[in-house]
Amino acid sequence: APRLARAPPRHAAMPPTRRRGAREARTIEASSGDVSDPLASNSDSDAYEEDFSEFEDDDDDVDGVSSSDDGQRRAGLWRRRAPQLAALFKRPRGLRSAIRARRKAIGAKGKRAIRKAVTGDPTGETRVRDYVKLPRAIRTIDKVSFTLGVVGLLVTQFVATEYPTSFHVYYLATAPFIFSHRAYQYFVIKYHYFLIDFCYYANAAHFAQILIKPNSALVFKTTFAYANGPILWAIPLWRNSLVFHSHDKVQSVYIHCVPAILTWCARWYGQSAIEDLFSFSVNDGGGPSSAEASAAASLALFSQKTSTLDTVLHFYFYPTLGYLAWQIAYLLKTELWDVKRLDEDPELVTSLRWLANDYKAGVTKLALRVGRLIGVFRNDELFDTRSLKTKFVFVTLQLLYTVVTFLPIPLCYESKTTHTVLMLLAFLSCIWNGAEYYIDIFSRRYAKKFEEDVPYGKTVRDEDEEDAKVGERLENPAANGETSAGGGKSASPSAGGGNRTR
Repeated sequence: APRLARAPPRHAAMPPTRRRGAREARTIEASSGDVSDPLASNSDSDAYEEDFSEFEDDDDDVDGVSSSDDGQRRAGLWRRRAPQLAALFKRPRGLRSAIRARRKAIGAKGKRAIRKAVTGDPTGETRVRDYVKLPRAIRTIDKVSFTLGVVGLLVTQFVATEYPTSFHVYYLATAPFIFSHRAYQYFVIKYHYFLIDFCYYANAAHFAQILIKPNSALVFKTTFAYANGPILWAIPLWRNSLVFHSHDKVQSVYIHCVPAILTWCARWYGQSAIEDLFSFSVNDGGGPSSAEASAAASLALFSQKTSTLDTVLHFYFYPTLGYLAWQIAYLLKTELWDVKRLDEDPELVTSLRWLANDYKAGVTKLALRVGRLIGVFRNDELFDTRSLKTKFVFVTLQLLYTVVTFLPIPLCYESKTTHTVLMLLAFLSCIWNGAEYYIDIFSRRYAKKFEEDVPYGKTVRDEDEEDAKVGERLENPAANGETSAGGGKSASPSAGGGNRTR
């Protein structure tokens, strides 16, 4: 039988333009009800094609509809078009709330277990924040803080005397914990502007010297000037006190004392390279190890003789230049970028606000007296932290203090005895301030701390205010009906605790 060829569609020979026109004409005819084409009469087929044309992919996504939204729309269409399959798309009721409740129950159970372990309450209902405010908990925390403070002092002394070439590793291991704890504590009580003071800048310079420029004599001499100049002399000036049970005061002592010990070890014993300290290679030749060799090389580098011009540049010019860079950045931060924030929130404390409002501090008294002598302030005028002349006085005073403390640095760098004696004098003042604090202030305030009408859980800011009040009573014993133990003479004001030590 002859093979029958399928007849081509009637629009096969049409050009594309005419085909589109024909399709548009059929669509118009179908919509008007005048059906001339038998294919157009199949309304069910058109409806089927029109409905499911929505499931076609739209790659352009011009309307900004995401794929997840499109998927939800498709699922909704399937539920409407196929109700017999709706059970497959039905979400279990209460599943999300059940998961949330289960998570909450697990969290509550773990919280009760932690409370039971910390507080000793078998029911687990006593909160840790309430437990640490109880007198027994406060005494325990103070005992632990005192123990850790003494142990920290012993460990620091042991590393400095037994392993001086590795003291910088001890500094790198302990300093981040000290600064992290202080940053968290100060952000809570709005003391965090203290964290951009010069002492923290100097500690950051020590990190840069150890990790980035360990073989640069210039960088080491600059950090040496910072550690044994303004940072070390701040101990007697700001009355840093070695109070072992107060982690805040111990941290202040660490920030000001440890950089001097760090430079003392590096200057007179050298710094071993960090990679050599952690290398496990065995030296069979009987010679010095790689760590000892790197320490000797750094000691020779730091001990090189320089000319008078280089001495002036290394110990005076470059450190002062670094200080001015910090001072400019500090003023930009506090007087330009954050000035609106500081004006709107008087509880935020900066070094300028602290010193300008503490008229018992020797620095504040000296600045006010000099300002009145030269005519900057009237005889009855006090400091105003928002005035330009108050800021100028304190910025100038701090610059002069920094430059003056740089003066003995070359002698300390050349003489181990001078360097050691200077450090011991600063440490002795720190210990003396701690003794005054324990005898004159702490002995009176600590017993009062556990009276029933005194709230517990005070912050560092509250403790500073309490110390200042005790210092005021010690200054005027007659007004309070008190006499000191020294034959009626009052003890020194603040005794290492009333003034904030930064």
